[in-house]
Amino acid sequence: MTTELSYLAWTTILTALIRIPWMLNKVAVRGLASVSRYPRDSEPLSGWAHRLWVAHEDAVDNLVVFGILIGLLHVAGHSNTVTVIAAAAYFWARLVHVVVYAFAVPWIKTAAHVIAFLATLALAWQVAILTL
Repeated sequence: MTTELSYLAWTTILTALIRIPWMLNKVAVRGLASVSRYPRDSEPLSGWAHRLWVAHEDAVDNLVVFGILIGLLHVAGHSNTVTVIAAAAYFWARLVHVVVYAFAVPWIKTAAHVIAFLATLALAWQVAILTL
C-alpha cells in the first residue's frame, strides 16, 4: 500500500470514529427509546457533541474529494514528495481539526481546516498535471 493510500485509510477510519462520541452523547441526552424513533423535536446534544457532529459532517464532505484525488493518483501510478506530504498534511490537519473543534479552539481549528484544504489543492494540482 502506498503512503498516500495509507493516509486515505487512516483518514477514513478517523472520519468513522468521530461518530462514536456524539452518538453516545445523543443516547445519553435523549435516551435510547427516543433515539430509536423519529421524533419531530429532540433534545439538543451537549455543546462538545454538537461540535463533533459538525466536524464529522465536514470530514465526510472533504473525505469525498480527498479520497477521489488519492484514488486518481494511485490509479495513475503517480506518487512523489508532493503527494506524500499533502496526504500526510491532510490527515494530521483533519485530526487536529476534530480535536480542537470538539474543545472549541477557534484559531487552531481554522488553521487546521486551511492546511487540509491546501493539501487538497496540492493533490488536485498533481492530478491536473497528469491531465495536461
